[in-house]
Amino acid sequence: MEKNIGNQKISPMDRIIIPVDASPEMDSIIEKAFSLAKEMGRSVLAFYIIDTPRLTEVIPPDGLSTAWESLLSKEAQQLLRKFEQRGKELGIPVEKKIVEGIPENEIIKEARKNDLIVMGCKSQGFFDRLLTSNVCEKVIDKSSSSVMTYKMR
Repeated sequence: MEKNIGNQKISPMDRIIIPVDASPEMDSIIEKAFSLAKEMGRSVLAFYIIDTPRLTEVIPPDGLSTAWESLLSKEAQQLLRKFEQRGKELGIPVEKKIVEGIPENEIIKEARKNDLIVMGCKSQGFFDRLLTSNVCEKVIDKSSSSVMTYKMR
């Protein structure tokens, strides 16, 4: 059911999507997202993206890249199990999903209009921005979903 705030219509949120990785700040981001999910009575999608297109730019597609993908897949499964267990402890339904692709594209593709994406964002210096782009900035710019960000050190 939509609510009116001022002259804007606010749609209800369907679910919270959390792109997960092995960064040290991830536990803190997950706890904040779970707190929000519990307060709002929403489910969580813990979403891990194996960045294979960029991986094969650095490591040629051979036995080494296949081993690296396998390692990332195992890491993803461990992380998602951990977050699923934390969700059970808090009484929050957690869906787990692992995909391969370019992270910002996969996040945008997964999110529906009424979803909330909760993700960490790393600040980049001037030269880093010239050479690379930030996944977080791309998701904010191109997603039709709302995005909540947490600053990562």
